[in-house]
Amino acid sequence: MSKSSRRRKQNPSCRVPEVRAEFSGKVQTQYGGAGLWRKFLAKTGVVKRLCGVQVQWGGWRFRPVDYLHAMLCGLILGLERQCQVAGLRHDPGALLALGLRAMPSQASLSRFLRRCTKRAAKQVLAANRELLQTMRQKRVSATLDLDASIVSTRGNPEGADFGYNPKRRGAKSYCAVLGFWGETRDILEAQLRPGSEATLSGKLTTATYRAARRALPRSIRRLRLRADSGFYSHEFLSALEKDGVIYCIAARTVEPLQCKLPGLPYEVLDDKWAVCEYWYEGHKWQGPRRMIVVRERLDPENPRSKALTLFHCDGYAYQVIVTNATWRPEAVWHFYNNRSRLENIIKESQDSFAGDHILSRGAGGNATWLALSVLAYNLTNWFREKVLGQRRHRNTGRTLRRRLIEIPATLVTGGRQLRLKMWSEHPSRRFYERTEAALEAFSL
Repeated sequence: MSKSSRRRKQNPSCRVPEVRAEFSGKVQTQYGGAGLWRKFLAKTGVVKRLCGVQVQWGGWRFRPVDYLHAMLCGLILGLERQCQVAGLRHDPGALLALGLRAMPSQASLSRFLRRCTKRAAKQVLAANRELLQTMRQKRVSATLDLDASIVSTRGNPEGADFGYNPKRRGAKSYCAVLGFWGETRDILEAQLRPGSEATLSGKLTTATYRAARRALPRSIRRLRLRADSGFYSHEFLSALEKDGVIYCIAARTVEPLQCKLPGLPYEVLDDKWAVCEYWYEGHKWQGPRRMIVVRERLDPENPRSKALTLFHCDGYAYQVIVTNATWRPEAVWHFYNNRSRLENIIKESQDSFAGDHILSRGAGGNATWLALSVLAYNLTNWFREKVLGQRRHRNTGRTLRRRLIEIPATLVTGGRQLRLKMWSEHPSRRFYERTEAALEAFSL
């Protein structure tokens, strides 16, 4: 042992002092920054809009809007289960910061969700549409992206059915059909369908498109649409052509279409990619439609599975896009590929806002929870853009919670006021103060 190490061992001042834990302090909370969201929700008026949601509820202590407000605040804080939302009742500091007078218990939340109907979910989505149209009222063009995701279930919830379920094979599931605004990253529509309807029909895809379009502001004059092969149908394409919408949709490579792909005259872009266009007339079509074919040369030494490739032949992978746009073939291809950004939106809505969680045995309760998840995501998206000024590069919901909401604070009283005191040397102090100043200047 060296002389310096012996000196450190003998010097008691170098030792870390022991800490004694006692339950004798003041009220503390881990959500010291939640007051920012209370102000933002008040300025957007979202709670007043949720007052119009009708649920047959006979409780005397809490109204339906109180339950919806509580679950919405829980989703914003990143709470994904009923027990986690109900756990806020033991955190008076967080309740005061969020503007909640009390929090229902887990059993009460479960009973409320069981009483919710699909009509209540539609009314929550209607409130989301009204806010979205207010936030985006000056827009004149929009790109509508449609997609569907599988929501796995456990047990036997109402409305779930057997179908395509890659996460839990053999289990019942829901199919969430979603509509997005490509430029603003807002969620326009969310429908929870049985898992047996994962193979989307033309009637369902058209209804989803109509609902998502109604959510857009009336100022929109130019509309474009992108979707994967699940939305490829003659009925849906005819509806888009009737409405004058420019669309780019991945086509299903049925056998008559597959036979023509290898022999088409391709324009080589580089050593790997080539494109071509031709007119194809399908069964029951009233006329031919323009098809853009993208051919990729496969590397035999490094095979890989492709999510967007629908057909392989002779060392090439083919992707077919049906469109009514008059752009160059490579422009159509690049425009369609930009829809891959919505995968990040789906991932964030599921991971940060519990969009893929099933909390109730009733179909109406699960649809209401999905609608609240959509509203929580959009509110966070508008907060990032309108208050923080993040448009091109945006923080995720988890990052915002860590930097702005999850700040330990102590609740103190004095001068007939309640204050949440946070650590003066907290790393997020400057960011919090800038956000608070920007929020004071924000108005609809």
